[in-house]
Amino acid sequence: SNSFCTLLGEATMSVSFSTIIQKARPNPLTVTSNAMREALAKVPPSHVTKLSNGVRVATEHNHNAKFATVGIWIDAGTRYDMRHQQGMSKVLQYAGFQGTTSADRQTLSRTIDELGGQLTVETGRELSFMSLKVAKANVPKAVEFLADIYRNARLSEEDVTAAKAAVETARHQNEENVDNLLDDNLHVCAYDATFEGGLGNKLYGTPEGIQAVTKDALLEFRNKYYTAGRTIVVGSGAVSQKELEGLAQQFLGDLADKTVEVPETRFVGGDIRLWNVRNSTWHGQMGVETMGAMCGDTVPLTLVTHIHGHYHRSQHELGQHALHRLAKMYSSLDFGGNYTDIHHPKSIETLDSYYHQYSDTGLLGMKGAGRQVKSHPHYARSMGDIFGNAVWDWSRIARKAIDHTELAQAKVNYKAQLMYNLDGTHNNAKDLARQVHLYGRRVPLEEMFTRIDDLSPSNVQETLSHYFIDRKPVYSFYGYFYPEFGYDVLQHYHSRILL
Repeated sequence: SNSFCTLLGEATMSVSFSTIIQKARPNPLTVTSNAMREALAKVPPSHVTKLSNGVRVATEHNHNAKFATVGIWIDAGTRYDMRHQQGMSKVLQYAGFQGTTSADRQTLSRTIDELGGQLTVETGRELSFMSLKVAKANVPKAVEFLADIYRNARLSEEDVTAAKAAVETARHQNEENVDNLLDDNLHVCAYDATFEGGLGNKLYGTPEGIQAVTKDALLEFRNKYYTAGRTIVVGSGAVSQKELEGLAQQFLGDLADKTVEVPETRFVGGDIRLWNVRNSTWHGQMGVETMGAMCGDTVPLTLVTHIHGHYHRSQHELGQHALHRLAKMYSSLDFGGNYTDIHHPKSIETLDSYYHQYSDTGLLGMKGAGRQVKSHPHYARSMGDIFGNAVWDWSRIARKAIDHTELAQAKVNYKAQLMYNLDGTHNNAKDLARQVHLYGRRVPLEEMFTRIDDLSPSNVQETLSHYFIDRKPVYSFYGYFYPEFGYDVLQHYHSRILL
């Protein structure tokens, strides 16, 4: 438009491109409009029912879909592994695909090919699942296939040995991903794993724990945790509630149920530092304990993670938050000022906020990565400085004030993320299963949007202050981090008394 051309002409000589974008961009419409509510009303509703034996069935049926994702989610993640047998749940899941009482491994592979399905298998800290994305006509066969592996894995000595070798390989591959390793260590340090297990267990187990798994131990684990009340059959896309409920009744209707005590969750906090002098990068992660997912504080706390969002140095001048602009000052891609005379260009690469929600607890915080300068009188603490400033900004939100503009942008990002969770039958099925496990239902988007709209800056500030200020944090570091502060100093970032 003419107005934009005028603005562009006035700004090109003296203002950066990011300033032009910020001025030209309209203010985000945070309050859900009537038109948006009409669109949300057209989202297919979710249905959750329970069989007589306790198996839950959850679907979101799209009448126009040609494909469906169906899966079985089990409340039997790594937190239920015995401390001396960490990796049990992973081994059991891998062993199931070695063969069942009615089909060997080759037959199972051939069945997947015949169904034309996309198989996904995953074991998390709370939930394990296996799902198949297939054409509408193959939904019954897919459910039968998954139920056979779920109930009838033969667990022979040969299957267990092969599964243990596969899990050990996967463990090595997981530790090569620094983000996974950092998060794993954070949980180990944050939660004290009891003998019965806990969230302090490693996601892929330990070498000693994997080797300690036996056939009898797997059978005992399956009989204890693979029960009706801990099972959710989920469908998304071209499958109706009536059809999936009938299939669940056919293949899982006689599954026994029993009550099992959940291992105690004990948050202890502290810091864990994995030194690697051969690694030229610095990695750090901070977290604080929160309440379980059923607590109403989860909405404002999730909104906090969207205030900072994701930063990567390749964004250059497109970072919107003040913290991004601060990080950009340390970045080698910014040559617009004299900052490189103060801070070495090899510095911050990424900053991310996260929120891990579990049924009885949670971890909220941020993580970052960058390139540490190994020796220089002015540059050696650059990564420690930027990560400290980032944590201080969390403290600013909890202790002082939240700008209305940053909260408005966070609300837009939060709503967008909720809608992205519906993108594709696989993502939709995962989100549906997670919510049914945590809340017992699928929270409608319209309800979530209303909850987000009702949040004020004081609501978010008071909630974060309760969990962040004067609380014992947990920190995880990896790589070349020798100039990083000790834990006693890091705790001051969370103190009411400013240094």
